[in-house]
Amino acid sequence: MPRFLYISALTLALLTLVTVAPTFALAQMQMNGHAHDSAMPAPSGAAGTTGRVNAVDAGKHTINLTHGPIPALGWPAMTMDFGTAPSVDLSGIKPGDTVAFTVSMTPDGIYRIDTLKPTK
Repeated sequence: MPRFLYISALTLALLTLVTVAPTFALAQMQMNGHAHDSAMPAPSGAAGTTGRVNAVDAGKHTINLTHGPIPALGWPAMTMDFGTAPSVDLSGIKPGDTVAFTVSMTPDGIYRIDTLKPTK
């Protein structure tokens, strides 16, 4: 491979890594320190907030939510996928619902929803 093409390919790979990696890291750390929702007690070490449901897969225990900023974590408003604890019942949750939820970090370092309920 000519030296110019090698340097171009290497530069492109590094630019891709520098721009994509922080996005994945931010999405994963997004849910650890929400301000607690007083209507929903949070498990120890969990943080709570509200969000709008975009998609639900009850069989896979996953949900996609859009939520506002979470100052306690330093997270901006964003949309992301979350896994849920096996005890979270997603059967009555549908896109468009507004929900209150709590999130905590698993021993594997993954943030997941511990509690979730529709809001009025």
